[in-house]
Amino acid sequence: MKKFTLAALAVACLSVNQFAQAAYVPEGTKLAEKQEYRYNQVSSPDTLDPSLASYEDSFAVIRMLFDTLVRQDSRGDYIPWGAESWQVSKDGLTWTFNLRKNATWSNGKPITASDYVYSWQRLTDPKTGAPYGDYLATANVVNALQVNHGELAPSELGVKAVDDYTLEVKLTQPTPWFAQMLALAVLVPLPQETIAKHGDSWTNPDNIVTSGPFLLKTYLVNNTMDFEKNEKHFDAANTVITKVHFDFINNPNSNYYKYLTGEYPVTNIPVQFKRTVLQERPEEVVTLKQLGTYWLKFNNEKVTDPRVRTALALLVNRAVFTNQILGGNIPTAQITPPNIQDGQLIKQADWLNKPQAENNKKAVELLTAAGYSKDKPLVVNLLQSAGGNSGKYFVALQGWFRQGTDGLVELRQDAVEGRTVQQRVARGEYEVTISGWIADYDQVTTFFNNFTCNSPLNEFKYCNPEYDKVLSQASLESDAQKRQELYAKANDILLTDMPVAPLFNIESLALKSPALQGYNPNVQQRYINDYYFVDGVKAKGVK
Repeated sequence: MKKFTLAALAVACLSVNQFAQAAYVPEGTKLAEKQEYRYNQVSSPDTLDPSLASYEDSFAVIRMLFDTLVRQDSRGDYIPWGAESWQVSKDGLTWTFNLRKNATWSNGKPITASDYVYSWQRLTDPKTGAPYGDYLATANVVNALQVNHGELAPSELGVKAVDDYTLEVKLTQPTPWFAQMLALAVLVPLPQETIAKHGDSWTNPDNIVTSGPFLLKTYLVNNTMDFEKNEKHFDAANTVITKVHFDFINNPNSNYYKYLTGEYPVTNIPVQFKRTVLQERPEEVVTLKQLGTYWLKFNNEKVTDPRVRTALALLVNRAVFTNQILGGNIPTAQITPPNIQDGQLIKQADWLNKPQAENNKKAVELLTAAGYSKDKPLVVNLLQSAGGNSGKYFVALQGWFRQGTDGLVELRQDAVEGRTVQQRVARGEYEVTISGWIADYDQVTTFFNNFTCNSPLNEFKYCNPEYDKVLSQASLESDAQKRQELYAKANDILLTDMPVAPLFNIESLALKSPALQGYNPNVQQRYINDYYFVDGVKAKGVK
């Protein structure tokens, strides 16, 4: 991911008119005759409706079907996409986007500024029930908070169509990272006429009208999805991939074996094969880095005592979990990943590097103080997806909780289908689950905003007015040092209350075929229209 200082980003965005295209194919490259990408997405998208999306399973598909104003390319740059350029006023409060006149819907109709206005109003309208309903409020769009709280009509949102190809957005305060925020798939334009005609079924393959580089052809839930290149897309000439096939298989070994046969060009590396891979095909290994944190996610209305939540956090042996069970990633005891903008002063909890025996002892003290004993153990249920590595995670946690406390904690498993996990978590029907957050943009608020009392994404059921106050102060602070100090204080509050128990930051090894190019393992958001296959090279052993 290309890093910006906030000041540099603000200057860079004052007037942007950058040539944008999909695949950057070097001159003289000999492309393979077959340009079809196959991949295992593991879990079906929870929705194809951009306004209702909240999981990466959905966003990965929506990025193929719909265009945002701005996106991240394979080099890590944020480039104009649905817009061909934009300008920012000197006070940083007015952003004006000049839309592409050659961008059309899949039905051939032009995409206009009113399609964005409709989409953003629909997202923010509390009647929609969007998980990201407050997203434009966190971006400081005028009246977004009031609209999302039902205090103003959606028409009062600070976004308007100046004409068919000019979109104007008003902010309450300068937000230098606003361009990055626009790359999130919840802000794509939407086909109002199609939604009005078909209602909730507008995303069915027979009904859906899209704007992106690929068209949805078939969708069998929990089985497969198929896509074809959208020849009407404004950048079709630069999109090399012609077909895409997704499987939904919750078995990490299946990915690996399909890579070895050449069916998949990218795969995770199961921990039991890591040593073999590093010895036999090191030239195919890539490191995946993302601004993300995984955690034990607590329902704070069911696991109510912060002493209990802290005890469970202390009992996890993060070194063993990452090295021996996951086969990668970086242990952590802070909410945000390192190197994220405005997170420079955030520190790890002091217990991260203490001996596990010392952490276990502290956990026992906390559980005892909370009223638990061998005769009255803490019984907690872990909600997980069935299959895959879930069993390994459960067995490890169960062992650490029981052995580290000499029987004070009994962990039970509730393993269900992946979509059911998402639905139950959204309804608050869980005690503990393993989840995480990958940054929507490079600034700490993409993590911290989720923990505010009224955030639609606050599935933790956590609320601390003091935390909300600190975060509000930080959002208004123009001095970088003071702002970073406030964000560090916000992290400390969360580590005291422990609404989630941070486990690890995302950094793992994967296998990538040398035939696949345009794939950057370090960007936050990967787009398949950036990919292409070259002729004459294959993964080792593939015929």
